[in-house]
Amino acid sequence: MKLIEYNARFGDPEAMNVLPIISSDFVETCWRIIDGNLRGVNFESKATVCKYIVPEGYPDSPKKGIIKVGKISSDARLYYASVDHQTDGLHLSSSRALAIVGIASTLAEAEAIAEKNCSKIEGPVMHRSDIGTEALVKKRVEHMKRLKA
Repeated sequence: MKLIEYNARFGDPEAMNVLPIISSDFVETCWRIIDGNLRGVNFESKATVCKYIVPEGYPDSPKKGIIKVGKISSDARLYYASVDHQTDGLHLSSSRALAIVGIASTLAEAEAIAEKNCSKIEGPVMHRSDIGTEALVKKRVEHMKRLKA
């Protein structure tokens, strides 16, 4: 077995996908992490998809500007990342600005929720609409199979 990547930052999609569906007490879960024993940590049986909102031109020449965040649906979570709240509004920096996580019973439903809520962010922004789609997931699985062979 090989470790490809180890990520434990709460600001990364790997954490943002998991945290909203932990049904165990979060503080107790943190203590279990410290103890190295995650037995007893429970998760809702849900699918999640995280999509990042980034400045137009990201990553090579990101545009800065003001963004407006509309009402996010209750089946999604909004995480603020690289933004700055000033008196005239929410300003983009040059990195990932917001993350939206869709939560549903299936991956397709979670992707649709995340995608719908991405449209509620106004300003000089963009996002990858292919993240979490069946086509991209199949492509990534096939790539991993080729690597494993």
